[in-house]
Amino acid sequence: MTREPKVLVVDDDAFIRRPLECILRREGFLPLTAVDGDDCMQQVSRDRPDLIILDVMLPGRNGLQVCEALRSTPGYADIPVILLSARPSGEARVRGLAAGANGFLTKPYVPSDLIRTVHELLSTD
Repeated sequence: MTREPKVLVVDDDAFIRRPLECILRREGFLPLTAVDGDDCMQQVSRDRPDLIILDVMLPGRNGLQVCEALRSTPGYADIPVILLSARPSGEARVRGLAAGANGFLTKPYVPSDLIRTVHELLSTD
């Protein structure tokens, strides 16, 4: 039996985190959560996830800074990251991808698009 892929959801808003947890669980993933950038880095070191869904607007270190920190840390640089942003501008997407994100979705996100992106990045069809 194969284990459920672990997906870390990082968002300071419980109204975003909880639905994401439910969607991921329903799709066969094991959701983990963090509320800010520092919590994310601690969670990654405790229980390395297979993928991270990371809000751009976080208290303290923002999602772009966290993504850059992950990319520069041996052992974490290869973890796929999907950035979620309430700002749909092309500039936000470019900055996110430049920070090392593998995917970028805007809020409100379409659950099927999110799950398709997770499957693509994890190659778990």
